[in-house]
Amino acid sequence: YLKDHGIPSELVQKTIEASRHFFQLPKEIKQAYSQDKQTVYPQTSRGYSPLYGETLNGQTGADPKELFDLGLERPPSDKPFTGSTLIPDNKVAPGFASYHYQLQEEIINKVVPPLLQGLAVALNKEPHWFDPYFDDPILIHRVIHYPPHLGSAGKHTDTGIFTILIQEYFSDPSLRIYAQTGWIYADCLENTFVINLGDMLQYWTNGLLVSTAHEVIHTLPHSRISIPIFVFPNHNTLIQPMGTDKTINSTDVMLDNFQSIWVDKSGSGRAQELKQ
Repeated sequence: YLKDHGIPSELVQKTIEASRHFFQLPKEIKQAYSQDKQTVYPQTSRGYSPLYGETLNGQTGADPKELFDLGLERPPSDKPFTGSTLIPDNKVAPGFASYHYQLQEEIINKVVPPLLQGLAVALNKEPHWFDPYFDDPILIHRVIHYPPHLGSAGKHTDTGIFTILIQEYFSDPSLRIYAQTGWIYADCLENTFVINLGDMLQYWTNGLLVSTAHEVIHTLPHSRISIPIFVFPNHNTLIQPMGTDKTINSTDVMLDNFQSIWVDKSGSGRAQELKQ
């Protein structure tokens, strides 16, 4: 959990409210911003995806949730995960784009740097050891709508370094994580973010830090908005596990994972290792 993060609670609440209004729009309006209308490669990294569009665990199948993915706004590029998102303006979805981009800027400036510095210190590195790998990072900024009673996301791990999860507050949790004692619900705490570790960090630390296996089971009689922000290193970062001479290319890992989720439908990260 992350407290005292410096992100105004009013901004978080306005972003959640604007997101709920977007997902309440008619299907044909949301589809105008769907993944197949996007220009970023792969198209599945930006835009709207309807219910049962994404498969985070191949054993349980497609997830009953809808989502919209943004990223860092960049000029058109042939680099994967780079470019501009086709996103509704204020006439179509008041505040949706503007609040999300404000929130994104706050996260990039106030949350990501100290998290990276804290990780470096915990790994006995100097505080700014990660900086050269994150001076132009890749960000998958997602907003998810879990419908009442049946919303869920299958057991999986995230691929990046870490994920900053901003949850709409309800006293009843929906997020479950795998701990030493098995699968447990993670309390939903007000004005507090959840930090999930990703597979790239597990690889980078040669298994010293383990990616957070998690799932969502939302059975409450009302919908829920969640905003996970997935943080990745710069394009084509060569990640070398500590104490070894092996390397992996971060962008190749991302592309392989998107293939696994959206094309092969086998799931995200270590999903195939996680028993149902």
